[in-house]
Amino acid sequence: MLGNEEQLRSAISNLVYNAVNHTPPGTEIRVSWQRTPQGALFSVEDNGPGIAPEHIPRLTERFYRVDKARSRQTGGSGLGLAIVKHAVNHHDSRLEIDSTVGKGTRFSFLLPERLIAKNDA
Repeated sequence: MLGNEEQLRSAISNLVYNAVNHTPPGTEIRVSWQRTPQGALFSVEDNGPGIAPEHIPRLTERFYRVDKARSRQTGGSGLGLAIVKHAVNHHDSRLEIDSTVGKGTRFSFLLPERLIAKNDA
């Protein structure tokens, strides 16, 4: 994988952190890398409560929180998804968010083929 290691690590860890901390205990969380003809697809998917459609467009805004009762003391700074968006945009990708209330959420991004290191072996 070619790119900014620190940014990619931050994007991945923020997505996994959010899945673990914003779903109820016992929720299944799937983290995967998948090779596609277009590049490498990373996704974090859960079968948690999902996110209401009106929140989706604002999730990557700095300091935006779906649960207004949460604060920095009770959970996060509201910067995680903004950081993810910046990191994946820097790698010519974009953060995709698919969610259905009552069924779960999937966060994913596709790193383009040109950023995939070729194995000469």
